[in-house]
Amino acid sequence: MFATVRAVAAGFVVATAALVAGAAEAQTDQQWQWCQGEGGVPENVQIDACTALINSGQYGGKDLANAYYHRGVSYGQTGQYLLGCRDFTEAIRLDPTDADAYWLRHLCRKHLGDLPGALSDYLRAKRLNPRVDQRQ
Repeated sequence: MFATVRAVAAGFVVATAALVAGAAEAQTDQQWQWCQGEGGVPENVQIDACTALINSGQYGGKDLANAYYHRGVSYGQTGQYLLGCRDFTEAIRLDPTDADAYWLRHLCRKHLGDLPGALSDYLRAKRLNPRVDQRQ
């Protein structure tokens, strides 16, 4: 009898762990969607979702760069150019080949009055992708 109870309990623990893992994965998928602005979420929801992904410690490299990039976009769209510039800088550190991050950091720097920095980012973005300004 105890063996049966243990087996049932073990099965319950495994099933519960699978449900929790599935729920966490679904939550993460939703956070990525919101971070990327899918579903027409407001900017503050997008920023919060990106921040949660960044702070989770689960991502690195281009995935983490992507979260910083999208949060930077939201900051820029809400006029928070300094925060946007910081996020684009971090995205560039993680992925120095991202022409879009240089392009958008150039726009933030321009709004902040950092014209030499803006010009430097503009030139780097154009070197990485000569058509970067046509995609925005």
